[in-house]
Amino acid sequence: MMKSMLIFPPGWDPRGPYLSLPVLKAYLQQNNQEVLIRDENVEFYDFFFSEQFFKRMSRETSTLKKSIYFNSTLHIQEAKDVIRSKDSKSWQRKFAWNVLSNLNYLAGKVYKGFEIDFNSMHFKYSHDSTSEIMKALSDRAANPLIEYFEKDCSTIEEIKNQEIEYIGFSVTGNTQLIPTLTMCKAIKELCPSVKHIQLGGNFITRISSLIGNLHPFWNYIDSMLLYDGEENLSSFLQQLENNKDYSNIPNLYYLDDHRNLKRNEIVESKTINSLPPDFDGFDFSKYFTDNVWIPIYTSRACVNKSTFCTIPNASGGKFRHMPAKKVVENMEVVKEKYGISHFSFVDETFLVPKMKQIAKLLIDNEQKDISWYCETRFSADTTQILRKGGCSNIQFGLESYNQRVLDLMDKNIDIAWIEPNIINCFEAGISVHLFFMTGFPTETLEEAKNTYHFANEMILKSKKDYGLPYSTKGFGTFGLEVGAGVYEKPEVFNIEILEPADDEDLRLSRDYNIHEGLTSDEAKQLVSTMRSSKISLQTSFDAQQFDIEFPKSILPSEIDLINESEKRAAERSYKVYGFCFENESLKINRYVSLIIDEETQMTLLYNVKHGIFLSYPTSDLQIGNAKITFALDNIKSDLAYYDFLELENSQEKYSTMDEIFEGKYKLCLNDYFFEHYNSTDLLIYNKMFKEVIQTNVLGHELLKYFTISHKIQEWFTEITRSGLNLPVEKLEKLIVDALESKVLKVMI
Repeated sequence: MMKSMLIFPPGWDPRGPYLSLPVLKAYLQQNNQEVLIRDENVEFYDFFFSEQFFKRMSRETSTLKKSIYFNSTLHIQEAKDVIRSKDSKSWQRKFAWNVLSNLNYLAGKVYKGFEIDFNSMHFKYSHDSTSEIMKALSDRAANPLIEYFEKDCSTIEEIKNQEIEYIGFSVTGNTQLIPTLTMCKAIKELCPSVKHIQLGGNFITRISSLIGNLHPFWNYIDSMLLYDGEENLSSFLQQLENNKDYSNIPNLYYLDDHRNLKRNEIVESKTINSLPPDFDGFDFSKYFTDNVWIPIYTSRACVNKSTFCTIPNASGGKFRHMPAKKVVENMEVVKEKYGISHFSFVDETFLVPKMKQIAKLLIDNEQKDISWYCETRFSADTTQILRKGGCSNIQFGLESYNQRVLDLMDKNIDIAWIEPNIINCFEAGISVHLFFMTGFPTETLEEAKNTYHFANEMILKSKKDYGLPYSTKGFGTFGLEVGAGVYEKPEVFNIEILEPADDEDLRLSRDYNIHEGLTSDEAKQLVSTMRSSKISLQTSFDAQQFDIEFPKSILPSEIDLINESEKRAAERSYKVYGFCFENESLKINRYVSLIIDEETQMTLLYNVKHGIFLSYPTSDLQIGNAKITFALDNIKSDLAYYDFLELENSQEKYSTMDEIFEGKYKLCLNDYFFEHYNSTDLLIYNKMFKEVIQTNVLGHELLKYFTISHKIQEWFTEITRSGLNLPVEKLEKLIVDALESKVLKVMI
């Protein structure tokens, strides 16, 4: 029997497995066709974030050791262990993500133009250009995957040792194109047993018409299989093993013996693979999460295609679905086999009635430990049964909170359904994630802001009114792609589509001129403004005083936030740290890097664990091997509070809320800023710890009393003297919220 392997290439999210290969494997196994599957994406991420890789980089580039971020390399394995541990605390997870963010930043200094995060992978060379991609395949200074596949890739070694004959790649996004072809090139050069390399997947289906007879990709691949692959791949492998007659295999593009490109008939699939996915061959311990969420589906294709969507174009076939009973059976099989009880539904169309059926069956089957999340559309239906049936999060395609724009998108959604749907989720104990876009053709600035304000209002309501702290939002600018409804009828949307540059032959997105509403540049600026107010390094120091580039953060995904929510709920406590310096022997925490700028005479300290920066005049603190001396006591307090110091012999004290309200300790206001979301509510944002509380103008003014440290009893006295008649319970809640989010700190 011919030996075959399917590979999921690097360039995707390493926090969980992708579904395509396990689905194919299950189908082939049922047809007595053995196939190995490997998630090379997570294998590369595991190697990239390793001491071995960064030791190699630091040997090649001595300047890395001079970077303030180099200390991160001392904690790579620790960070990975924290991310994968079910017992890690929230501060440990923040530290771990900061380490990985810093490692990514350092890699970009060694491999020019290379950037990797947990959503994508980018190179110096564009993946929209054939000529650029071909350069990337041989540029070792810009493409770290070349050396990885030659020296470090265990999958390449397995292909050689097992004498694999057929290799198939599932390519789902454009960020996987350069990694895929880099690996194809290495296989052609290093693995003589391989007779055939085939590309498939959503992205390959979408660009297949752009790959002509003389395209250079054919130097590294032998065929492309489009749309759903199960039946056609099974037929192809039979022909490959026997007589190589591929002419009757639907959806196959290949070169014949004379190197002529053959394009077989495209046939829509009418069946659905209802087998439970087979993940044998994936190493679940390597995913960058503490809880692996198994992807699963109930249906294929899409019932309703919006005018901006192109995903269904590469799915193939009409909408078809499995009975809810079969879906639940598959979930139970996977849970029993792999010991994993968390599932994410990846359907293009997954409506509330089917969700309810699945939830009821899970309840009836007493599968209390199974949890799941999904993406769906707003409807007039309700969701009360879902939480009891294991649903922990629902991701909604909000897109816009304006009926005119929703109608233009062909969303078939009544705006009156949206808020009740979300509130139904909150009342059932289900958090939400709201996807929306800015700059859909003809959308005005007022309409875009209305969507932002609504999303922010719902997320704050989730946290404050329903105790669900991990409702989130995800947003970006509208992108026009070939095949979308907007692309097919630009005149309806009052836009003029621009042709791509000559060397962007693989580009599926299109630039355009807009004659009504926000321009592309205005939309990008609005998105940037909205993001920068929420995600930024704290600025308690003047960054311009230091000649330093600051890396982008690698932010946890929605899945990580869902995983984290139960932990954070368990960790919540009214216990606040304070410090008493008695008989102290202080030294800098091992997670801290520092830079002393001789020209400005400033010292910058960076806490890798928390991602926090502080700076002081060099004359105000003297740092030696054995001790630290301070010109001002408040510097010592700040460094201790923000975990820059190891308090080896200091007496560490804890203050409880009871002690605070008894007046044993003083409170002091931390640095913060705030921004208005509407006329009544505002947010106070702690820049150090990136914590937020919601209050109003009065609450903000009341907290300003603690600009100078005071005891809480003194605060109550001043409020009484002012004549304000405020309920004590509301005042106490304001203090509790401010302490939990570290807007206030305890002075001991």
